[in-house]
Amino acid sequence: MNDPTALFVLGHAGTGKSYLTTHFVLRQRDKGRAWCVLDKDVVSEKWAGPMLAALGQDPNDRDSPLFKAKVRDLEYQSTLRIAKDQLDIGLDVIFPGPWSRETASSALFSAQELGFPSQTRLRHVWLELPLAVRRQRIVDRNDPRDQWKLTHWEAYTTALKRPYAVQDGRISILDASLPIEDQLASLEALAC
Repeated sequence: MNDPTALFVLGHAGTGKSYLTTHFVLRQRDKGRAWCVLDKDVVSEKWAGPMLAALGQDPNDRDSPLFKAKVRDLEYQSTLRIAKDQLDIGLDVIFPGPWSRETASSALFSAQELGFPSQTRLRHVWLELPLAVRRQRIVDRNDPRDQWKLTHWEAYTTALKRPYAVQDGRISILDASLPIEDQLASLEALAC
């Protein structure tokens, strides 16, 4: 059995992380390689909203200081815990999401810090896309959890930064405006 791979598809909202992940996993399945998809939004969707409501917040909030202090880390920790079991049995796992704190702290580069088996191969890619395209994608997906971003677009986008690990080359950049076939070829080269 080959060492399992943990592939992090990173980027800001609207860059196409979930879209690319879905196409990648389908193509890999057709080639006989199974992947477990762990999107932290899906992992936490049944409990994060009720938890926010119990704390007196809007259940769709994903940007307030309270969310970031009380809920955000639990979403990511839950995702990592589920991933550990998948990696333990040798299944490859793909993680579409921002993973901003974990990238900034460099935890995303350590299987041990992530709680993964030591033999896990860690791979990372950062999706880039023009801001106007990302905004339109966020509008089009019509997710109530994006409302704060759209209402406070200037403040939201001003705070966005390209992580240092992307700037210093530890994480490769993938142009998400490329045709999907080109994106898939790049992701396959990275993951395999």
